[in-house]
Amino acid sequence: QPLLEWNNTPPATYARLNTLRATADQLAGAWKEEEVAFEARTWDWTGEQLVFELQSHPPLKKMPSFQRGWFYLQDPSTLLAVRELDPRPGDAVLDLCAAPGGKTTFCAQIMGNRGRVVAHDPDGRRRELIRQNCARLGVTCVHLAAPGPIMLPETSGPFDRVLVDVPCSNTGVMRRRLDVRWRLRAEEFSESAGTQVKMLRRAANDLKPGGALVYSTCSLEPEENEAVAKQFLADQPDFRLESEHQLLPFRDSVDGAYVARFTNR
Repeated sequence: QPLLEWNNTPPATYARLNTLRATADQLAGAWKEEEVAFEARTWDWTGEQLVFELQSHPPLKKMPSFQRGWFYLQDPSTLLAVRELDPRPGDAVLDLCAAPGGKTTFCAQIMGNRGRVVAHDPDGRRRELIRQNCARLGVTCVHLAAPGPIMLPETSGPFDRVLVDVPCSNTGVMRRRLDVRWRLRAEEFSESAGTQVKMLRRAANDLKPGGALVYSTCSLEPEENEAVAKQFLADQPDFRLESEHQLLPFRDSVDGAYVARFTNR
């Protein structure tokens, strides 16, 4: 019942401060001039002065603070995977399913643009979204990669950290994705799980020994979450599960998400 009620309420709009371009004080000052009503919000994994709920605002593309890349619209749930990945300045990071670039650019932000983030997506139009977002946000350490046999030095591995934010059923974001409740079939959960395990196996091959591999979904279904993690561990005895989190919308007041962090020996 709480989930059904949550999914039938209007979704909130959240902005993530882009510290590569501005401070929290600068952003707050700009928003006051632009007549934006906002409130700082905090979760365990976000810390303070990073996420703001926009209660009312002018058209985004007309706002100077948006044009300057001072913030990125992003639900707080999506930040958990990057926090668990824990990218460091100088790291080589692979984001295997990167578009439209929210997690990719947050990795770069945490790294202070120092290091290398390879953003992979098979769709050329979606890779263009990553490029546009990086340009607006001042992200310079991201290299776009497309599937294929030719790997350029700047997009090749192995990597210190790999993020696998897989395509899934989207049951954690039904409040935002209204189409999901009409198109979803029960058998899709197990079908998706097979693809998700294969993606994790591929990601494991790109990871350096002692590296960190983070698997994330916007699903609430155990078939796509805990069951995938369990199958991956059964297939890959050199890996161990370090942490596991399930965000529930009605409990955590964010979109639903699952995040598992693995390390290898």
